[in-house]
Amino acid sequence: MTTAGDGTNATPEHMYGHVLHPEEFLARARYGSAPPSVELAPWVDRYWSVRWDLEEGTSYPVATLDDPCVHLTLERGGVIRRGADGGGTWITGPVTRGVFDVRLSGRGSVVGVRFRRGGTAAFRSEAVSTLRDRTVPAARWFTDPPFPDDLPEDADDAAGALDAWLLALGPRDTSALLTLRAVLDVLDDPAVTSLAALQERTGMTARTLQRLLARHVGVGPKRMLVRARVMDALAAIDRGDPRPAATIAADLGWFDQSHFIRDVHAITGLTPAAYAARRDAARGDAARRDTDRRDVAGTAPAARSSAGR
Repeated sequence: MTTAGDGTNATPEHMYGHVLHPEEFLARARYGSAPPSVELAPWVDRYWSVRWDLEEGTSYPVATLDDPCVHLTLERGGVIRRGADGGGTWITGPVTRGVFDVRLSGRGSVVGVRFRRGGTAAFRSEAVSTLRDRTVPAARWFTDPPFPDDLPEDADDAAGALDAWLLALGPRDTSALLTLRAVLDVLDDPAVTSLAALQERTGMTARTLQRLLARHVGVGPKRMLVRARVMDALAAIDRGDPRPAATIAADLGWFDQSHFIRDVHAITGLTPAAYAARRDAARGDAARRDTDRRDVAGTAPAARSSAGR
């Protein structure tokens, strides 16, 4: 299992480009993840969990920029976001309008299932497009058996129960899902930065790609391509990539820096420079906290020796 939350653990690789300012988040919450069983791996990416215990009267906003996938969550305590405040079991569809904002307060936890793109098609026949930019009660999609509401708070501890529940739903591949998987493999190639390139590589028309992706992923190909590049750019910034912003933009397929700035701002509300500045400020704050902790530890009274007692 991957865990973090004391401000000293490394950022999980899969968090880069998905959680904005991940180091800030991990200084305030404990994150965990666990893989699904081998049988479920074609459709389920991972199980994940977040736990937090903030000072009374404080809260922390978390913004995520996910590729278009579906999440099932069991939420407890202080979780505030559009469409689903407080505890409960929820299904959240692909977010296409900027970032997905959640505010954490008090004490609480979330444990969830992150499906692979299009993965819900192995469990349910409903079009993912009906969930686009929406959060609805999990019972609207999963009723027999219902999504468990008594899971442990840590992903690693919950994995066995989640495996059993998902396997009980009888997942299976469909011909459309196999076709989708092949298209997504092409989309994941960093060299594919345009709809024309995607059409050429897949041999499909723009209309066919639009219908396939809209139904099973909830987002059209053009939007997916832009968001994927923005996620790669933010991941590079959060990793401390030494390349100038203009070089990052060019390497990721933007033809000029103005379009790069526009696309990043449209999704995150920040320019690439402003995003990087906030990351640098957060790292400076973390370094000062570490120094303060070391100073306190260095001035603490030495433990008494028990020799001779």
